Amino acid sequence: MESDVLECIQNMKLTTEEDEVMSIRSVRREKFLEEFSLSLIGRFLTSKQINLRAAKNLLRNMWKLGDDMKIIEVGEGLLVFKFLMESQLQWVWNNGPWCFDNLLLALQRWEKGMSVKSVTFLKQPFWIQVWGLPFDLINEEVGSDIGRSIGELVERPTQ
Repeated sequence: MESDVLECIQNMKLTTEEDEVMSIRSVRREKFLEEFSLSLIGRFLTSKQINLRAAKNLLRNMWKLGDDMKIIEVGEGLLVFKFLMESQLQWVWNNGPWCFDNLLLALQRWEKGMSVKSVTFLKQPFWIQVWGLPFDLINEEVGSDIGRSIGELVERPTQ
């Protein structure tokens, strides 16, 4: 039912009489742009429903941000994480990847002009575990070789 309504709305077209320019005031736009500049856009990589309230609470606790961060649902599974300081955003960005209920949270920096329809997650770092290696192959060099063979190896920033 909901998808039928959405499809109907997407297929609507304006008549020439209805096609008029709207003026939108930008009085406080600079303030909003500044707010969003300290934001990450995220989506849990799943097609199943998740408990967003629990996910938000867990992320706030893991990131130790409490009410210092706003999490806003903006549609189509997207979340906006608004931080108070650049250092908070950078800490979250640098210390991922993040998961909830074994679901990877894809993140990207907000950019001016982004909309729900334009957000794409083309690359996402994630941790891998390799089990059953011989003891003599359990070292950083072999780990790097395995990582490079899978894709681009991302080194975790030093604290």
